[in-house]
Amino acid sequence: MGIWTLFTDGSSNYRGIGLGIILKSPQGDIIPHTVSCEFDATNNEAEYEPLIMGLQLADDLQIKDVQLFVDSLLMTNHFNGSYAVKGERLALYLHILKNLASEFEAFSLNQVPREDNVEEDALANLGSSLRIPPEIRIPIIHVLIPTIEDPTKKLKDPDRHEETTNVSTIEDPDP
Repeated sequence: MGIWTLFTDGSSNYRGIGLGIILKSPQGDIIPHTVSCEFDATNNEAEYEPLIMGLQLADDLQIKDVQLFVDSLLMTNHFNGSYAVKGERLALYLHILKNLASEFEAFSLNQVPREDNVEEDALANLGSSLRIPPEIRIPIIHVLIPTIEDPTKKLKDPDRHEETTNVSTIEDPDP
């Protein structure tokens, strides 16, 4: 089945708590998640939340081998025992993390520099910044060429009186 990779990041600020999760299959398929949390958490707690949620997702998908990448040196060193855990809440997070890790046949937790964790950071910041109802879905639209280079887009000629448009609507397949 191969080794899956999990990249996570958490964001805690005055606007809220956000989690960024990207799970990648051995074939390169990507499962991204942005999560907006409705509770308060410290920065360190916000780093544990997406990792635990990502591992639960991997376990639900019956993934057996997972390699994790986080930018939190503290969390990585908590896990490998290099740093002592201070505080009851962080100790509980670490306990849950270790229990989840034991469910996998192959498991590794690696710390990466923040500049190598940009996508997960962007997802986490999106989750912490937006305050929208949970039932609202935000599609990501990929624009391949600029509008002015798209031959299907018509621009209104001020000297002509015809109906034209340069905007298209994308329907959500799962309203």
